[in-house]
Amino acid sequence: MNNDDSGLSLVELLVYAAVSALFLGLLALMFVNGIQAQAQTTDRDTATGRASAVSDSILTSIRNASAFTIVGANRALIAKVSTAGGGFECRAWVLTTGGDVRYTTSSSAISTGSTTGWALLVDGDPATGSGATASLARRDGNHLDGSPKFTPIDADGDGLTDAFSRTGQTLSIGLQITLGDADVPVSNGVTAQATTDGTSTTACW
Repeated sequence: MNNDDSGLSLVELLVYAAVSALFLGLLALMFVNGIQAQAQTTDRDTATGRASAVSDSILTSIRNASAFTIVGANRALIAKVSTAGGGFECRAWVLTTGGDVRYTTSSSAISTGSTTGWALLVDGDPATGSGATASLARRDGNHLDGSPKFTPIDADGDGLTDAFSRTGQTLSIGLQITLGDADVPVSNGVTAQATTDGTSTTACW
């Protein structure tokens, strides 16, 4: 009886092991790539949601504002906003050094010196680089390759890029919301359109 064909040889076992290892390695790589892609998608969706919350809050308020001011190294905004009942309230937004965007309302003047207790629209994390950063910029010609060139705006010369600027009653916003590898800009302009009848005594700053 010839037993030459029974069982597996050492060479065959090694070949099978190598093929199995390669197959498992490819499966693991696909799995890791899938997890990374899902994480990136989740980060972008979350960053987009935060950017929308900030944008909607500011744009809606300023459209209904009779006046606004920019303070705090051009990183804080206070507005006097018309309410549905015909009165006015004060609203404020601050971009903190830690990358938070915080928001509050009040029936009287608002100080941006402390944001303790304010609502958190964007939760910054300096350790990971996540959060909001000021990104207001102006078009400054083109690069050599023809692509647009933008120069950061630092109107007060403090070495920090501005988040807000104004021309008359028009507000310009420049923020970037970062989460993981996702960067979502908040770049818009809006004009204060509400008027007062001269009887409002609300002072917001």
